[in-house]
Amino acid sequence: MSKFQTIPTSVAIICDGNRRWAREHGLEVFLGHRRATNEIFENLINHSIKRGIKYLTFWIFSTENWTRDKKEVDYLMNLFREFFDNRIAELGEKNVRIKVIGYKPAFAKDIQERIERGEQETKDNDGLTLTLAMNYGGRDEITRATKKIAEEVAAGILQPKDITQDTITEHLDTAYMPDPDFVIRTSGELRLSGFLPWQSNYSEFIFPEFTFPDFTPEKLDEMIEEFAKRERRFGGK
Repeated sequence: MSKFQTIPTSVAIICDGNRRWAREHGLEVFLGHRRATNEIFENLINHSIKRGIKYLTFWIFSTENWTRDKKEVDYLMNLFREFFDNRIAELGEKNVRIKVIGYKPAFAKDIQERIERGEQETKDNDGLTLTLAMNYGGRDEITRATKKIAEEVAAGILQPKDITQDTITEHLDTAYMPDPDFVIRTSGELRLSGFLPWQSNYSEFIFPEFTFPDFTPEKLDEMIEEFAKRERRFGGK
């Protein structure tokens, strides 16, 4: 039995501050990313399972991140390859389901294949659902969903009068999971930068000052306690 009375079902994290952490420790920026995708991912995934969180989302690469230095982007792509090569079997043993949201065709073919394999190999797992937001941008997601709806209208599958908010939700990348109860952005930045704009309409937010590579299970517990204190009204009084 958890000591926490209120556990969020879905937690989404903007993994910010990897480069700042590396600079503060006199390291190459690449090593901040490596720490994030190795130790921090593992610690937070394991702790989320322990706490009974059902959906955990990490935003690890945005549609704007392609404009960074090519060496850094290439390093990140190799980290993604390593993650899917080395972690999927272990996560599968923990009953974790892997999902990836974002515009996947922009990635190299071998990365797309790794994503597909990771999702397929874990699709029947019913423990924690780990979502990686890769090449994700909120406006891009909504634009792609709108195009899919327009195509269905053009094909006569859907009538314009039947389009509702639920229709849009069902065409988003995140159709398989509930909206996040709790959105966390590390590194003290007070903005979402386009992260899950549709889905976070009634989410609670917290913006801790620490960087993502300093994110510990104990800090996650502190945030769960903070979440439990909040009164969620969903637009009501």
